[in-house]
Amino acid sequence: MRIGIVPAFLLCILLTGCESVSGSFSEAVPPQVQLVEGSREEVYFAAQQAFKRLDFVLTRSVMGQVEAASAIHTSEAFGNSRQQIARVVIREAEAGKSEVQLWVTEETASQSMGGTRRQPLRENGLFQLYFAMLQQVLHERSDGGPSGKS
Repeated sequence: MRIGIVPAFLLCILLTGCESVSGSFSEAVPPQVQLVEGSREEVYFAAQQAFKRLDFVLTRSVMGQVEAASAIHTSEAFGNSRQQIARVVIREAEAGKSEVQLWVTEETASQSMGGTRRQPLRENGLFQLYFAMLQQVLHERSDGGPSGKS
């Protein structure tokens, strides 16, 4: 009987560990949300441009969803590295407006911790910075300013 319990216990530990690493964006932490002027398509292209202006690299982009990652910041003194990963989902809202949802996760790799840790962030300066940049890009596009869809 004990022999059956030990493998079951080890399987539970293994599955628990995998679950915590499985996704970088936890639905347990709600996104920051902002309503902006523009169609879903207009906001989608502006969302990409906003990330690029903030020196993020686009890692995944399909209509209505954009994921991007910051540069990796390393600390010799602490022996770790940090990176912010952001995900935006854009949904049509009322006429001429779109809802932008933003999740931010911080990924920390440390030799002293022995691995990588992902932590969804509820509060971070990136939320306000990103939404401000998105508004700026949308404003420029509506005024006929720089509009590259790249």
